[in-house]
Amino acid sequence: MKRHLMHARFLAGALAVVLGLTLAAPPVSAAEPATADSPRPIAAAANAKVRALPAEALAQAAPAAPAAAPAETEKRPFFKTTKGAIALVLIAGTLGYTAYSMSSDRIKSPAK
Repeated sequence: MKRHLMHARFLAGALAVVLGLTLAAPPVSAAEPATADSPRPIAAAANAKVRALPAEALAQAAPAAPAAAPAETEKRPFFKTTKGAIALVLIAGTLGYTAYSMSSDRIKSPAK
């Protein structure tokens, strides 16, 4: 019993340290507020760069037709993919183990 008590004290101490460090950190709301003039600096820089380009350069840069990805053209049901087969095997294994452990349980009480 003494060994279990030592483990409990260690775990309680570790929990106290983690909780103390969590509460000691300043909350996110206490951080400096973001400036209102630049909420999206990357978008503003991109817009300024596009406005600076001549109209001829923008006309040449017409978007090309996107190539169709093989995954989008070939739609298969989930359980016919590799991940789906693995999921089915795991589900079957879990259900089989559950049935086995329920049938070989040592406790035979009417409340079960």
